[in-house]
Amino acid sequence: MKMTEIKKYDVIVAGGGIAGVAAAIAAAREKQKVLLLESGYMLGGLATAGLITIYLPLCDGKGNQVSFGLAEELLKLSVAHGAQFDYPKEWFDNAAVKSKRYETRFDANVFAILMEQLLLKEKVEILYGTTVVSADTNESKDKIRALKVYNREGLTDVFARTFVDATGDAAVCKLAGEKTA
Repeated sequence: MKMTEIKKYDVIVAGGGIAGVAAAIAAAREKQKVLLLESGYMLGGLATAGLITIYLPLCDGKGNQVSFGLAEELLKLSVAHGAQFDYPKEWFDNAAVKSKRYETRFDANVFAILMEQLLLKEKVEILYGTTVVSADTNESKDKIRALKVYNREGLTDVFARTFVDATGDAAVCKLAGEKTA
């Protein structure tokens, strides 16, 4: 997108880590026009760029799965082309996993690419190398109206009805005037 254009979205998600990707997918599947802002150049946050390439147990400690939906979908996506190790073959047979803890190690680079492909399939617009520099709120300061973002195209305002702060450090909330730790 040319940064001089004024763009309006239903949902803007700041942060392309696992939580941001999940939020963007969920919104897109609800037929929302979604923009995902990522300050780096790789999706997945600490899971990929930070090389924390393990899904810790998504089970009750006895091998019974307790996480479903997008959590399970992203876990399975992370090993869609193979895993480093530690995944029960039952995952891909849709059988109950009782023999092992529900965890795996994945290839960070492959997972980042697969997340991007999934987001694009869901028609999520992604802006890499884009930093949120300010938040424009309404007069009562209880709702964000727009974010000012910066990337190599320059500064621009992006507007939405809903904003999701998945930055990991509450950057958007802080810019909007919320108290953060």
